[in-house]
Amino acid sequence: MRNILLVEDEKMIRYGIYVMIENSGVPFRTITECRNGKEALECILREKYDLVLTDIRMPGMDGLELAEWMHSHLEPENIPLIVAVSGYSEFEYVKKMLKFRAVDYLLKPVDREELYKVLWHVEKILRDRGVVNAEETAKENTELTSVSRRKMQQAIDYIRKNYRSPIDMAEVSNHVSMNYSMFSATFKEYTGENFSSYIKKLRIKKAMRLLDKTDLGVGEIAREVGFEDARRFAKVFKEENGCTPTAYREEYQQRKNDT
Repeated sequence: MRNILLVEDEKMIRYGIYVMIENSGVPFRTITECRNGKEALECILREKYDLVLTDIRMPGMDGLELAEWMHSHLEPENIPLIVAVSGYSEFEYVKKMLKFRAVDYLLKPVDREELYKVLWHVEKILRDRGVVNAEETAKENTELTSVSRRKMQQAIDYIRKNYRSPIDMAEVSNHVSMNYSMFSATFKEYTGENFSSYIKKLRIKKAMRLLDKTDLGVGEIAREVGFEDARRFAKVFKEENGCTPTAYREEYQQRKNDT
């Protein structure tokens, strides 16, 4: 599972790329968003990232300057892989980015299938290098076999791609060719949560993002994240967050206006 840093100054483009990464099926732990190189630099000083996907031209500190800073200040083993995002007129910048460990680049507007190809290319590079995160290292010390770990990651990838549908544990255990009872126990050991809790929290997390970033109605959001019943969605949302979806959105907008 990977930590990804997404650096893009245009809000809607950033949101579009974020959603495409989520739906790509590529395993990730976090996607951190930044509006420019300066914000990204602050994140990199606090956290280790496996991939930095960055626009080239941005105000304040652009992607090229960010890449140059990483190569000047980070230990070689801590420098993340870089994917550049650029317009057609910026290819000279792209060539410079390639000097700073940029493994690929994407042209705007970013094509979904091209992004998927690039992300899986990055994932292959990381796996070939044996790059794992602390979570995966810890799993090495559990009783999970390598086969079980692989199947659990396949299960999580499947859930991330299909959480909008009414999937259940039987469907996912069948997808990874595991006995239902064994899958249940192994999934909890791997994730620290039972299946229903995991998918519930995932759906609520997605819903919170839609409440923050879109104008979709609560009923539309409920359907978008896999709840067939808006009342059930509101109940689960309140159990997880202590407030209704509408109240959450109003509070978010208020905080946004205050800042």
